[in-house]
Amino acid sequence: MQATRPRSLIAPLQLGLGVQMHHHFGSKFLLDTLYQLGFSSSYKEVQKHGVNSALQGDDSPQDLEGRCIQHVADNVDHNIRTLDGHGTFHGMGIIAGITPGYNHKTIVQRLNVSLDDIKQIGKIDLHQYNFDRTSKLSLKFESLAAQQSGALPDNISLLCSTLWPKKRIGWSAMCNLVQDGAYPGKSTIVFLPMIDLEPGNLSCIFSTMKFVCNEAFKYRANPMLTFDQPLYWKALTIIDNEPKDSDLKSIVLRLGGFHLEMSFLGSIGNIMSGSGLAELMETVYAPNAVTHMFTGKAVARAVRGHFLIYNALTSLLLCEHFHVSSTVLKDHDTENVEHLSSLEDSEIHNENTFIQDLNKLSYIFDEILERHLPVDTLDQNEVLRKIRDSISTFRKSHIENRTARLWFLYMDMVDLLRNFIKAERTGNWTLHLQTIQKMLPYFAAAGHNLYLKSAYVYLQQMHGLSRTNPAINEALMSGFHVMRRSDRFWSGLSSDLIIEQVLMRCIKTTGGLTRGRGMTDAQRSLWILSMPQCIQMNEAMQQVTGVNFETSEQHKEMCIPRKVRDTKDTTTFLDFLGERSPFSIDKNLRNIETGATGDSNVNSDNALVIGHNIIYRQWKVNVLTSLYSKEKTK
Repeated sequence: MQATRPRSLIAPLQLGLGVQMHHHFGSKFLLDTLYQLGFSSSYKEVQKHGVNSALQGDDSPQDLEGRCIQHVADNVDHNIRTLDGHGTFHGMGIIAGITPGYNHKTIVQRLNVSLDDIKQIGKIDLHQYNFDRTSKLSLKFESLAAQQSGALPDNISLLCSTLWPKKRIGWSAMCNLVQDGAYPGKSTIVFLPMIDLEPGNLSCIFSTMKFVCNEAFKYRANPMLTFDQPLYWKALTIIDNEPKDSDLKSIVLRLGGFHLEMSFLGSIGNIMSGSGLAELMETVYAPNAVTHMFTGKAVARAVRGHFLIYNALTSLLLCEHFHVSSTVLKDHDTENVEHLSSLEDSEIHNENTFIQDLNKLSYIFDEILERHLPVDTLDQNEVLRKIRDSISTFRKSHIENRTARLWFLYMDMVDLLRNFIKAERTGNWTLHLQTIQKMLPYFAAAGHNLYLKSAYVYLQQMHGLSRTNPAINEALMSGFHVMRRSDRFWSGLSSDLIIEQVLMRCIKTTGGLTRGRGMTDAQRSLWILSMPQCIQMNEAMQQVTGVNFETSEQHKEMCIPRKVRDTKDTTTFLDFLGERSPFSIDKNLRNIETGATGDSNVNSDNALVIGHNIIYRQWKVNVLTSLYSKEKTK
């Protein structure tokens, strides 16, 4: 019908297929081929739909009652392939996350729209910021109130690490399966216009904050904006120097959690350098990968590596404490019988007791996994408490062993990393603040002074929200500090990670701006403003065809190949540690691989104490004259 009367009829399925293919691949050749075969609308018609969608596509709810809106901004960089090397793009990308989300319902009218119209509505007004070089930050480091230990010990972590390799489910996968609770819901991510200006430029940051304020006031909401550390500090300086009646004073400025996690991973690598941890990781990972893992750049690899090593260390610790062989950890009865026949009576008693405890925990593990028992039953479990007390006793007995003390410190840092991930995944604001406060000494000891300073000020301001901005404080306490791309409890993501996964990924993957669409003002505005309608059309076509362009609901750590690989790598780590145990009776601080010992000047095993001392000396000091400049562990 469309072929016979092309000027009076536009078939919805053909238009939908054209929009879907253009959204995913951005290929004129593909659309023209499908059009000639009669399967989709023409490339010209799809472009016309995109222009009209950009003009009419803002259908966000005007009333945000029961919802929370927060904005995230980050630098967008693209090295455009120009003839002379000039003209590369460095701008500020901005998104808004609305939680819980909403459905797009705008009907797109077919009008004649020019690119100039799109440029006008996709433009952010630039404001020149005149920085007063004589002014200084009035902020001072105040003593942070001691956080109550409101979060219970992570029993799931202890359960998973104790039962390895009898139960080969990772901590994150286990939490994804069994953790449950109230949460705000899935978020809707809205792309906002970009600012074509160097992101580090103060005028760019100033214009971004002005724009975010106007957007928030449009919804009668309090502005909340997230930056990574360099932009956060500059934005903090701008707000501090603004007059009291400035709109910018109402902004709740947040420090990106994902980049904070990266810095903490770098702190772990710095403190553990020379300990043998790098050599341990190189038994599984490539040397170049280990370098990036130690600096916090390869986040996924670093988190996986630290968690697997933690399991291996826990297994080694339990075996040494109960004086049993690592073979009892395996679920092979014949091997255990053969092994028991060669032991003394006292050793057999220890092993029998330990095996019975493992069997009891294994039963509890299965019951929780099958949802026959709630996770809370672990809080009162006597066997798990016994294991925890045994670990504590073992650690106290090795307190004089500097090498063991360093590796116990490493396990504490991994536990802290795990709690921070848990806080983000579950939207636990109290745990979020607690873990960041516990990270501060490690930032100080590792020489990560910029993150130490920024995180300290961030905590000061967040602790004062109940007094300065009760509405935002209530929203954050309700779990709105994270956003969710999936409608699940264990799926919260840091806001600065959301902009990386959504905006930056869309820009630089197939069908994005950097894949042939162009980076001019008009092209950027067209792509960003038409995105809501394109996403709506794409989802509608997926429902019609039943073909979904998405990942599996199964957690990646639950698939068989991943379990096999994790078990293999953890076994490799355990074999390495078994031959070079960091829990030996030697009191010197040594590299467990090379055997090189450190003298009294090497103090990485006291990193926590050193970090606390550095922080203590900066109380009541102006943030620009802090005293921790070059002191760190060696």
